Amino acid sequence: MNQLQKTELELLRVFIGICEKLGLRYYLVCGSALGAAKYGGFIPWDDDVDVALRREDYRILVSKAQELLPSWCFLQTYTSDPGYPQMFAKLRDSRTTYIERSARELKINHGVFIDIFPLDGYPEEERAKKRLERLKWWYKRCLSSANAFDKGQSLRARLFFIALKAMGYHRRTGKTVRKLERLLAVYPTETSALWCNHGNWQGIKEYAPREQYGDGATARFEDLTVIIPERYDEYLTQKYGDWRADLPEEEKTGHHHTAIYDPDRPYTRYL
Repeated sequence: MNQLQKTELELLRVFIGICEKLGLRYYLVCGSALGAAKYGGFIPWDDDVDVALRREDYRILVSKAQELLPSWCFLQTYTSDPGYPQMFAKLRDSRTTYIERSARELKINHGVFIDIFPLDGYPEEERAKKRLERLKWWYKRCLSSANAFDKGQSLRARLFFIALKAMGYHRRTGKTVRKLERLLAVYPTETSALWCNHGNWQGIKEYAPREQYGDGATARFEDLTVIIPERYDEYLTQKYGDWRADLPEEEKTGHHHTAIYDPDRPYTRYL
């Protein structure tokens, strides 16, 4: 493990301890579930940790976890850190610095983090699906206006980004996240055939039958025993195809783009 992964592993250890204290069921998801199933820990070139809980458990975590966390940990949400423009939470190590390029202009906690996603149900009626997807697309675009400008965007995307900024959407991300949460949380996981991780970037690949998650399966992740989706082969195949195959060398890279990383100094030194 590199130093970044060691810090993330410690955050994951704290997160699991909080879930156990509160009686919450979590799952390692995305690349972290892949790492647990394939490597027994981190994918060697990975640069993050992803976990998820049903919306019902996610709400309990957000409301109660901070008082149980060590002083160096911060549970970041749009309510605990008003400048944070995401619909999911991050658990941060405030003793460190990890400033992503897209978030470099935000005055928020920028410690090394793990991502904590809520899992929501999904409607069955076609008109409700279309409405949800349309509004979700709009709200996510509004939230993206808070991020730093990306020169790699197409001209059309840049003009849209500039227009959202001009209308001030980057200054009211908390209001936007509240609207998005209300939209997604209407569909309880207990009564929905599909569970959706709307916060991750892979779109419909994150829409899975609830039986894929089930009661979870135990796996090793470095020196931890963790929970991954019960039907993890089905889950990982849906997301990554032949997940047991080796990737070409050029694809063995992390997906976070970092402006500043400092494992030994707090982010406050760089704001």
